[in-house]
Amino acid sequence: MLIDDSIVRGTTSIKIIQMMRDAGATEVHIRVASPMIYFSDYYGIDTPDPDKLLANQYADIDAMCRYIGADSWPSFP
Repeated sequence: MLIDDSIVRGTTSIKIIQMMRDAGATEVHIRVASPMIYFSDYYGIDTPDPDKLLANQYADIDAMCRYIGADSWPSFP
């Protein structure tokens, strides 16, 4: 199980999940502590353009999960 504080673009998650699989993990389940980031924020954390944000590019959590290579990414109620 991989726990991350946030996922913005997904690029780091892809690398970490691949490293876990290379180390022998047969399944990788991800949990994210913060809400998804859909829009840029230039006043707080400088996030990239909306077209580079993972949550803005994919319609649902399953699609994001497939993109980063995780087996599951359950949503919170």
